[in-house]
Amino acid sequence: MENHEPFFIFENMVCKPRPVHDASHTKTNEPTGSNPSSSWSDLPKDLVLSILQRLQLPEAIAFASVCTSWLSAATAAGVPRSCTPMIMSWRDILESRESRGAKGSSSVNCKFLHLLDVHKAYDVRFPQGLCFMACCGSSHGWLILVNELANLVLYNPFTSEMIPLPPITDFTCVEAVCGSKGNIEAYNFENHRVQDAKYLATWFYQKAVLSCSPSKSANYVVMIIHRDNNWLSSVRAGDSNWQVAATLVAQKADRYADCAYHNGMFYTVTFEGIVEKWDVDGPNGPAKEVIVAKRSSRRILSRHLVSTPWGDLLEVRAFVANSRRMYRDGVAFRIFKVHLDGYEKVSPVPKIDLMEHAILIGLNHSACLSTKNFPWLRPCCIYFSVPWMTPICHLLRRCPEWGGVRTYDIKQRTFDHVFRLCPHTNRLNLAPSEVWITPNL
Repeated sequence: MENHEPFFIFENMVCKPRPVHDASHTKTNEPTGSNPSSSWSDLPKDLVLSILQRLQLPEAIAFASVCTSWLSAATAAGVPRSCTPMIMSWRDILESRESRGAKGSSSVNCKFLHLLDVHKAYDVRFPQGLCFMACCGSSHGWLILVNELANLVLYNPFTSEMIPLPPITDFTCVEAVCGSKGNIEAYNFENHRVQDAKYLATWFYQKAVLSCSPSKSANYVVMIIHRDNNWLSSVRAGDSNWQVAATLVAQKADRYADCAYHNGMFYTVTFEGIVEKWDVDGPNGPAKEVIVAKRSSRRILSRHLVSTPWGDLLEVRAFVANSRRMYRDGVAFRIFKVHLDGYEKVSPVPKIDLMEHAILIGLNHSACLSTKNFPWLRPCCIYFSVPWMTPICHLLRRCPEWGGVRTYDIKQRTFDHVFRLCPHTNRLNLAPSEVWITPNL
């Protein structure tokens, strides 16, 4: 969202410039200049604009959060406001990769696309040494990336902070195959298949979410859906090992579709609609409670869990529609409320309940945002970016409108393109091409 496709980022961050010090006067904290009472906000506007022209978008957005005068200059320069939804795209890299027939992207730079100006793109360069093969999550302002060794890395594109997670070899089904110099060249997967590390990186992880921002708390937890949507694992900050919470039988039809953090607990939903609540700190390891046990999998394309501002947990279902007259694109969405009081059921949500909100789903931790606070979002609309999900691959060729970055109008039951789609072949393989980002500085 599967392997990998779009999704959002939410982050609270304040960027403060460091005063310039005279090396011969280390006791003063005042910026240099003829006026000892001057501050960074007093820099000439033409100088501020010149600085902005040299910044990439993440730095420019952080720059605009420093003070009102810098925000004014950034607005004049066309820098998006910090809460504007954007797309991080590496479509060009995928197209180049496809033309070469190569596996993996080795991406070192991407583009940010502005939701309010779809024709404007901003280059985003990643730190040297961070080459990622896939993106499997976006949560609390952090990307969850898969590097060339198929290991997960938390990365904040607005602060350049990186946090490595335990290696893939911590899972019993993966064993490293090293070269003569001791470097990892491949992996022995399930003791009978040797797979290239870069190739394994493109499909082993499907979704990742954080319980909270690592910038705010050192007690965060990462939960992942992986191994072709069959496994569920978690790791707490500072731990060196993954805890495997569940392993579904690969031959069975049901697999994990999504996970979310809601009111202090993790929740998961399967393709057949089983909703589970997880206590990752149980005395005997992760423990689950089944919230919804009724199965329903017919024509399901995806399921996502959404935590709302008013405290409800919603399930958003996309499915192949029977009627082209009612759903001209052949795909429909329905929204349900998950009841957490032990009745093991879901109930439809009236459209009026969402009139002043928009839902954003994908590989991000799903969001329900007020269109009063985000006026550029359309009310009663679903903004979605489609992840690759193995269990529904047989349905994709029946749904040409399913894929890429789109909006779905709940009242009109119609799709709109948000950005140009990547090539059809890329939409049906394991690679991601876009990821939603909504920084909140």
